Amino acid sequence: MHPAAWLVGVGVICFVVLFGWLGVRHHRNFGTWSFDMGIYDQAFWLVSRGGQSFMTVRGLEFWGHHLNLIVIAFVPFYWLGAGPAFLYVAQATVMGLAAVPVYLLARDRFLSPWLGSFFAIVFLMYAPIQWIVWANFHPEALVVAPMLMAWWCARTDRWRWFSFFLVLALSTREDTALAVVMLGVVMMVSERRSLLAVVKARALSVLDAVTRRRSLAALATVVGGIVWYLVATRLVIPHFNRGREPFYVRAYYGNYGDTTFEVLGEVVRHPNRVVSDATQPDRIRFYRDLLLPFGLTPLLAPLQLLVAAPQMLASVIGLSPYARQIRWQYTSVMIAPLTVAMIDGARNLWRFRRIRVALIVFLAASSIVSNIAWSNSPWSDNDSVWSTPNDRVTVLRRAVDLVPDDVTVTATYSLLPHLTHREQIYDWPNPWVPSYWGEDDGYRLPDPSEIEWIAVDRRQVGTAETSLFESLIAPEGDFEVVFDQDDVVVARRSG
Repeated sequence: MHPAAWLVGVGVICFVVLFGWLGVRHHRNFGTWSFDMGIYDQAFWLVSRGGQSFMTVRGLEFWGHHLNLIVIAFVPFYWLGAGPAFLYVAQATVMGLAAVPVYLLARDRFLSPWLGSFFAIVFLMYAPIQWIVWANFHPEALVVAPMLMAWWCARTDRWRWFSFFLVLALSTREDTALAVVMLGVVMMVSERRSLLAVVKARALSVLDAVTRRRSLAALATVVGGIVWYLVATRLVIPHFNRGREPFYVRAYYGNYGDTTFEVLGEVVRHPNRVVSDATQPDRIRFYRDLLLPFGLTPLLAPLQLLVAAPQMLASVIGLSPYARQIRWQYTSVMIAPLTVAMIDGARNLWRFRRIRVALIVFLAASSIVSNIAWSNSPWSDNDSVWSTPNDRVTVLRRAVDLVPDDVTVTATYSLLPHLTHREQIYDWPNPWVPSYWGEDDGYRLPDPSEIEWIAVDRRQVGTAETSLFESLIAPEGDFEVVFDQDDVVVARRSG
């Protein structure tokens, strides 16, 4: 194996060890939250046990929330006792391994293993991927590596492996299918360009079975992506969600319409509205944060950027401000096409020999400076987002250890991820006060009398719920306190 490949391997190991360790420490020091670590940890645990899969943390059926078939790969690990720490390590591992296809893609485009390793290291320094491995756990974060591998397999005519990695990418979440559709479109356009070049060169002998397979693979990718998206969003999710569309259509895009078709219709009829939303200051900053760490080179490969277009559009027109910040998981589906566009954009400049050294220097400088300024790595100013040992951690651990494994409990958001391996656990102040529950209609919200234990950090209790909590643990209340130290309270139902 080439020394450059070994260098990439070392980079991957360093990334996985560093961010896996930071993630585990972050969770153990109560830095994770009910949304979303608690949601997915309970969901994966429920699926691994069979039977009911209603997420009481979120108030939604797991299969009606998103279609995350990747959960199947985690089931054996949950049989062995996996939990949030394992999810953090798995997420960091898969993200780090995405540097391998980056190396392969760049090596083949530049015909240089050393340049392949350079782009792989730039990828590992990319601030958005480092933020993703911090922001709790999300199945869609696992899409980056298989999407990049599928792209490399398509370029090297490894169609069986292409299909495998594409299916793996689709299994992470249902809306990944939109990126897959665009990947098929890009493959079609690229193949058409190749055919035109062949015809112009009069090398018609090249038009053989290979060309036909590429065209068929591109068409199958488009059709497969469309079919999977429709099956997931029009059949599977509604089946488990009382006939309703995915919750996020109304929750995130209610400003454009209440259904998918209403949203799409509004986008088509009023492109001026889309342009207005897409050019707001926070969106411009979002584009900068995504592109500048790659030295703006993705802009030189607009065709590859098309694969990121559906998720980018969803981020810039939606109601959630988090969707247009690099600190969250919403960038996951965009990262593979942005990375490929970086490689291809840089290759377009590589033809000009006089700027090659300047290009490498600029890319390296953009990567290093943006990582220091915008990432959460230990050498960044943002490294304080990782929870570290503190005086309260021991108290919090003693509190969660007091809660039995087989009881129904409600807990505040940083305590909850440590108590999720049970069928019924609720995010305080549920079920007394519906809060971020289901689709805000109270469906399947239990009677408060079903709650047996409460685990609360008073510092995370909102002002409106303070009187409710104090009344519950008052001498004449429904719960008796078994632990009360440093604003951390554990109580069980009286009698």
